[in-house]
Amino acid sequence: MLLGQRIARYIKEEAEKLIERYNLYHNVVHVEYVRNKKRLGDNCPNKDIKFPDYWQDNRKFNPFYVRKKYKAIAKSITKKIISREYKPNQPYVRQVPKSDGTTRDVTIFQIQDAAISKMYFDKLLTKNKHRFSSFSYAYRNDRNVHFAIQDIFVDFQNHNRMFVAEFDFSKFFPSISHKFLKLQFDENGFNISDEEKFIINSFLAINTNDNTGIPQGTSLSLFLANLSCWYIDKELEKLGVKFARYADDTLIWSSDYSKINAACIIINNFSKTSGIKINVKKSAGVSLITQTNLPSEIKKSNYIDFLEPVWN
Repeated sequence: MLLGQRIARYIKEEAEKLIERYNLYHNVVHVEYVRNKKRLGDNCPNKDIKFPDYWQDNRKFNPFYVRKKYKAIAKSITKKIISREYKPNQPYVRQVPKSDGTTRDVTIFQIQDAAISKMYFDKLLTKNKHRFSSFSYAYRNDRNVHFAIQDIFVDFQNHNRMFVAEFDFSKFFPSISHKFLKLQFDENGFNISDEEKFIINSFLAINTNDNTGIPQGTSLSLFLANLSCWYIDKELEKLGVKFARYADDTLIWSSDYSKINAACIIINNFSKTSGIKINVKKSAGVSLITQTNLPSEIKKSNYIDFLEPVWN
C-alpha cells in the first residue's frame, strides 16, 4: 500500500473511532433522558448533548469534519512527509485532577496527527518488538498487564522467601533526555528508517524544551518509552534477576540479595544517564517477601503492589 493510501486509512479509522465513542456517549444521554421523561413527565430537564470544548479550537479535532475531508487531509500530509516538512500541530492540553490533589496534563492531538503517530507506532512495533525484553509488558500487542501479574504470581508462589525491589520514576515522559533517547536509535539494533526518525523528531520538537521530554497523548510516545528503557531491561536480564516492567513501574525480584543490590545500581545508573529521577515517595526500595509466619531478618512483607495487589 502506498504511503498516501496508508495515511488516508489511518486518518479515517481514527476519526471513526472517535465518532463511535461520541455516539456511545450520545446514546447513554438519550437513554437517561427517556428514563427520566417517563418518571418526571413535564418536569424532566431537557436533553443536554455536549461537544468537547477543544472541537471549537480547530475543526481537525472534530471527527465528523475529519471523516468528511480525510482524503484531502491525507494528501496534504503525504506531501509534507515526503518533502520532510511535516510538523504536528500544537496539541490541546487539559488538566485533570488526581487523587493526591495535584493535576495531570492530558494531551489531545489533532486527529490527523494522532493517526500519523499511530501509523508509525504500528510500523515500528511490528519491526522491533522482538528486540524488547519479554519482561516488558506495556504498550505492546503481544503482552499486557494481566500477563505481568500472572507471571509474577506464578514465580512468587514457588518461593518461601524472595528479595524484592520496587521502583517508580518521577515524571517519566516529560524527563527523558532527547540525547539519551536518540542514542538508542542506532546502538541497540533497532530497525528505524530515516523517514521514521524524521517523524519521531517532528513529534519531539513540539515540546517547549527541545532537549527533554516525550510528548504524551500519542501512540508513538509509547514506543519511545519502551525504547528508552531498553538499557534497564537488558542489564537486568544479564544480571539474572526476574523483573516486570510496565512503562516506568518496575518490580525486580531474586532469592539472591546481592543481585538485588546490583539491580538497584542499574536503576540508579539509568536514572543519571537518562535524566529521569527516581520517585522516592512511590519507590519502596528493597524488602523481603515471605510466606506468612516465616521469620525475617530485614524489613518483611507478605505482599507487593505492582499496579494492583498480586501476592498475599
